[in-house]
Amino acid sequence: MPRKRKSNLSRSSTRARTAKVARSQESEEQTQTRQMLDSQRHATQRASETLEQSQARRALDAERHASQRASETFTQTQARQALDAERHASQRASDTFTQTETRRALDAERHASQRASETYTQTQARQTLDAERHAFQRASETFTQTQARQTLDAERHASQRAAETVEQTQTRRVLDAERHGQLIAAETDEDSQRRRLLNAERQAERRPFRKRGSEIGPHTPSARGVHSVMSSIPNKQQMTNGETNSGQNPSIQQILTAYWSLI
Repeated sequence: MPRKRKSNLSRSSTRARTAKVARSQESEEQTQTRQMLDSQRHATQRASETLEQSQARRALDAERHASQRASETFTQTQARQALDAERHASQRASDTFTQTETRRALDAERHASQRASETYTQTQARQTLDAERHAFQRASETFTQTQARQTLDAERHASQRAAETVEQTQTRRVLDAERHGQLIAAETDEDSQRRRLLNAERQAERRPFRKRGSEIGPHTPSARGVHSVMSSIPNKQQMTNGETNSGQNPSIQQILTAYWSLI
């Protein structure tokens, strides 16, 4: 009686187990060599793919990665994220200018597609995680890194605003107003005073204005003058309790009048 041939699944499983055992016995040099050869082979395969093959491969990779991440322990997740961060940083460091622009364009399209398919709960969860991550990154920045980030952010925001339509500008301003309102509502009294002082100083530095009896020039009120104006404006707790001098909350016009009285 002829022997029954093993199924393709059985042979595939056997090869996978054999390869896993072989990898576990590799030296570091052998591992690096294998990974480099695999990377070259995969790059060659991807270069010859059609659009349909690329999409199918990415879909399968996404499912496989999601399944792997779902079964990870917390320690495994942290280790994977650390390795991914190092790998991405190494790849970005070796990018050419054209490769960097291409990568950013693809990332922007992918992120936009992901956000467009999010539910409201997923959007909130993503925004919360992003806020925590950004806060952690900013907290560990040096002064030079902070200045560089703020400069890049300002340039990026200016470029985005310059390319906006009227409708996009209006939408952005409404969303910004809502976000600022939420941030202000969650401030402590110290945060509120610090914000108003910084805003007044920033606005004074941005606008050239006329002093009484002098020519127009880039004059700015002194820090003492700005502080006196900000001190005259009731804080959030006083405004909430109606503890102003007149028994009423100050209007925007009153605040502006107090500020411009320094000029």
